[in-house]
Amino acid sequence: MNLNVKFMISDIPTVLGALPVTLELTFASLFFAILIAVLFGICILKKIPVLKQLVIGLNTFIKGVPLIVQLLFCYYALPYVLRAFDGVLGYHYDPKHPSYFGFAVVAFAFNYGAYMTDVVVSSYKAVDKGQLEAAYSVGMSTFQAMWKIVIPQAVVISLPNLSNYFMWLLKATSLASVVNVFELLATARASTAVNYAILEGYLVAAGIYWAVCIIAEQILKRINKKMNRYQKTVSAI
Repeated sequence: MNLNVKFMISDIPTVLGALPVTLELTFASLFFAILIAVLFGICILKKIPVLKQLVIGLNTFIKGVPLIVQLLFCYYALPYVLRAFDGVLGYHYDPKHPSYFGFAVVAFAFNYGAYMTDVVVSSYKAVDKGQLEAAYSVGMSTFQAMWKIVIPQAVVISLPNLSNYFMWLLKATSLASVVNVFELLATARASTAVNYAILEGYLVAAGIYWAVCIIAEQILKRINKKMNRYQKTVSAI
């Protein structure tokens, strides 16, 4: 079997055109995943009655269900939820133009938020409690101590794990094609419909994913390196 190299070269701009959608999906999902993880982490760390048990149960359930099932659930279930809020506070649901992108973001955010909750909890616990006590001793309030001392260090500690989750999420967005989001992989598959060069289309998509991941990995390494210097400086103080 001979690969259609000419088609692969001509297909690169087409597939690259969908890269912004993949990146938007990745960053939007990551933002809300971190937000969910922080909220869930607070419920666990503060041992809020009922909420702690609910969060732990929800996280356990989410981790036990395949991501593609969660995507399909959001795809079919969220329209019913949105339809129930039709007319509330001026909101209007248009069933002819459902937000497939939004459905995918919800699924990715909750899935990765469940895993990132563990990162939030473990990173907070990794900060030396003596530093919090020292902050109190110099007259800082709890908010000041958390914002200026504990949270910055917890963020630095969590960065390596968050970087890994970012890379996994970037590649996992390829599953969004099952809910009609035309990201990179879906575009690559659609571009092969004319001449049935399916393998060539997937190879182009794989090459672009690989290149983007390499670039992202180098950027994240530099960020982690700078943050590690900050952590060493704070520890020395």
